[in-house]
Amino acid sequence: MVIHHFPAMVLFAFLVSVVFGVLGRDTLRERILYGIKSFVLFVGIAILLGWIMYPFPR
Repeated sequence: MVIHHFPAMVLFAFLVSVVFGVLGRDTLRERILYGIKSFVLFVGIAILLGWIMYPFPR
């Protein structure tokens, strides 16, 4: 099974966000919101960095 960059990044962001949410806040509502925020920021920043690096040669 081959997993490409984007699905691997989304899986990593999801798993890390779950851990951040569980360990980072006290109430269930805060945990869920923090996990969602972490996930969106992980994926958003990764896509932004990908677009910034796109014009540069390898």
